[in-house]
Amino acid sequence: MNSLFERLAANVDPAGVLAFYLKLVQRRARGKPQTTSGVRVRKPKNNALRNSSVATFEELTTKQRYEPLCHMYRRRFARPRHKPIMMATRTARESGHNYKLSGGNYAKKYRVIDFGRTKRDMFGKIQTIEYDPYRNARICLVKYEDGEMRYILHAVGYFVGQEVISSDDAPIFVGNAMPLDKVPLGTMVHNIEMQPGFGGQIARAAGSSATVLSRDQRYVTVQMPSREVRLIKKESWCTIGKVGRPEAQLIKLGKAGKKRHLGFTPHVRGSAKNACDHAHGGGEGRRTQYSDRMILIHRKKKSGRA
Repeated sequence: MNSLFERLAANVDPAGVLAFYLKLVQRRARGKPQTTSGVRVRKPKNNALRNSSVATFEELTTKQRYEPLCHMYRRRFARPRHKPIMMATRTARESGHNYKLSGGNYAKKYRVIDFGRTKRDMFGKIQTIEYDPYRNARICLVKYEDGEMRYILHAVGYFVGQEVISSDDAPIFVGNAMPLDKVPLGTMVHNIEMQPGFGGQIARAAGSSATVLSRDQRYVTVQMPSREVRLIKKESWCTIGKVGRPEAQLIKLGKAGKKRHLGFTPHVRGSAKNACDHAHGGGEGRRTQYSDRMILIHRKKKSGRA
């Protein structure tokens, strides 16, 4: 028996064995989906999955929602199948209706979030980090000292067990809320109030934040997520830090059906229609350029609604 093993060991090529295992590892790595920073790229099994990506949900700590803060949101502006669109989507949105190109979607519950951070001068401890179907950011369930539970937006750096507070003299730490007048210059903030007492309305999307630039006697100069600089009253409240899940912009839906599942309905441009269907329709074709590879500065486009 020993002579048999010795004979087999003598005939084995170490370099060949190493090359075999290297190819095996590469083959297995090629079959696995790529995962980077909370986003998983799907394997291209079909055209719908090719170049598409989904979230990994690795930051969530529970799948159970806090039912007392969840309510069914009654969807409006649905239309019957046998009738055409009664109102143009853009016209409905401009008239004050929450149209949002609605149609389709799945049943979901709305989480009541404390955008105003009105629980003043009382510490709260983060219990869970949860999923919210109505926004691309995550939310945190906070339990305050008096036992009350509230939802707040999740920011980068939050962890279960962290204590947060909303106070005029709160420490400059991620998750604490305070007036803009108390925030040091150059600090990133989110969930900013446009008017004092109206609740946070600015920088609430995933990965967004604003920067405090300067202040005077009445206003604070803030650089918005769009790089716009504007004045906000110094009495407006904000939260220190940057909204969590900045990788949300890297997700690619991959197919139109996923967009429909999110509640969006296709909206056709007026210029793409015929003259009998829209005031902007018709025409003798569209001007095209042979190549824009050598163009350094593009010509200005004509202003107007599409």
